[in-house]
Amino acid sequence: MTSSLEILRDIGNHRGPSKSLIAFGYAGWAPGQLEGELAHGFWFTTPQDAKLIFDEDRDEVWDNAMKRRTQDL
Repeated sequence: MTSSLEILRDIGNHRGPSKSLIAFGYAGWAPGQLEGELAHGFWFTTPQDAKLIFDEDRDEVWDNAMKRRTQDL
């Protein structure tokens, strides 16, 4: 994860990391929303696995992540 213009330029010029994923978006929470989501068990963790980020079929990432879920927060 980076916001470095130099690294982003390198990726654009095929001199960056061997694998990369460009994603744009925004996430924000209203007051108390995150606490409510945690209380309802809507957040979880999975073991670290670069394949989940870089190699999985994008249409199957969510299902595969859910199969790997190990700990609710």
